[in-house]
Amino acid sequence: MSRSLTALLLAAPMPVAASTLAFEDNKLNYRSCDGQHITARWRGSVFSLSLPGKSLGDSHETIKYVSWDGRCLTGRWDEDAGHFAFVGDGDTAPSGLLTYVAWDGSKWAGIRTGGGFFVARVASEGEPVTNERLKEIAAWLDRRNEAYSPGAKLAENLKTVVGP
Repeated sequence: MSRSLTALLLAAPMPVAASTLAFEDNKLNYRSCDGQHITARWRGSVFSLSLPGKSLGDSHETIKYVSWDGRCLTGRWDEDAGHFAFVGDGDTAPSGLLTYVAWDGSKWAGIRTGGGFFVARVASEGEPVTNERLKEIAAWLDRRNEAYSPGAKLAENLKTVVGP
């Protein structure tokens, strides 16, 4: 194969499936508002927080994390309603979707699944989160998950944040 053809093939856009990670996990690894790497696990309707490599910490009703847009948000689980409640800049918004920055700076979306989370990488560090990207990930999750599965639920939640 010629060098120019090889270069063209390598420069071609990667399909969404090649750059998307989605999986179920019992923990959530996110950046806190003060830049720490935090792991959150469920302890009933509250979170158990710890630093990397440390044992589970005390129970916390909320987590404070960096969202996709760089804002510091506080999230808690509303057990009665079955969704997250987020506070940022004085406003409170309910959602089934947690949009956060991971330890490596990549942007992820997650939902609660029983005692864990189902998460998908939305964008790499420095890459914007666009409506097109959210639609691609939702479609990718829809193709790979049966109805009523955590992946399908995450796809449904992603579609709710897509703007016009």
